[in-house]
Amino acid sequence: MKRKKHDAKRARKPAPRNNPLKPQHAAKITKPASKPTTHTTTPTVPFAPTDAVLLIGEGDFSFSNAILTASLTTPPGSLTATTNDTEATTLTKYPQSQSHITNLRSLDHRVVFSVDATKPFPKALKRHTYDAILFNFPHTGGLTTAVDRQVRANQQLLLAFLTNAQPQLSPGGVVAITLFDGQPYAQWDVRGLAKATGYACRRSFKFDASLYPGYRHVRTIGNRDREGDWKGEERGARTYLFEVAEGGAKDGGAKGGKSGKGKKAPGKKKGDESSDDDD
Repeated sequence: MKRKKHDAKRARKPAPRNNPLKPQHAAKITKPASKPTTHTTTPTVPFAPTDAVLLIGEGDFSFSNAILTASLTTPPGSLTATTNDTEATTLTKYPQSQSHITNLRSLDHRVVFSVDATKPFPKALKRHTYDAILFNFPHTGGLTTAVDRQVRANQQLLLAFLTNAQPQLSPGGVVAITLFDGQPYAQWDVRGLAKATGYACRRSFKFDASLYPGYRHVRTIGNRDREGDWKGEERGARTYLFEVAEGGAKDGGAKGGKSGKGKKAPGKKKGDESSDDDD
């Protein structure tokens, strides 16, 4: 009899409720394996496929030749490539330039020699306006070993170039200057020079030499085959895009510092905040 009462009492005992303060061990749910995400990066170049492009200080013309043949970029609508040297001097300093020049001409692009960036552009260039004027790695050469003098000489080069380029820009056009990272190039203060000549910096981005297969950085003095010489195309560099500021060269763009209205920056879509863009 006692056993029956005990069994009945145990049967009436309510089932324990879940304690909300204790973790509940639910059955594990296996999530389907997520597919690896792939990120596609749009190459950043300082010109658009429909642009008329002017290249200053081309050296051996490997860059101008590369932008016409590169698979990752679309060539500009028209291209004018220039160098400070005469044709004879160019071929002597850079024998490899012959094939580049021949290819440019065969594709009906213009090659102009003896263009000094510190002087007003010659008539051959003044007859046209350009959507993008590019000056890659401007340098006066080894005029002196004194760093401060080199800095001043290259600043004067850039000031003259920026002044001479402005009248040749189409409405909304850009000037692109590419410099190596670090010293002494940071001392040139390219942004300050541009502001002083009536420009505003639209943006800047890393210069990616791999976008231009066949491009080789050459020295102002010509080819050097010494073992161990550094390769410029492997060194970090940055391209700065400038547009004419409101007021232009007349007041250094001081009217509120607003940039001129024009087309959108090449290589940058609306809402695109590229990680390599510092503007």
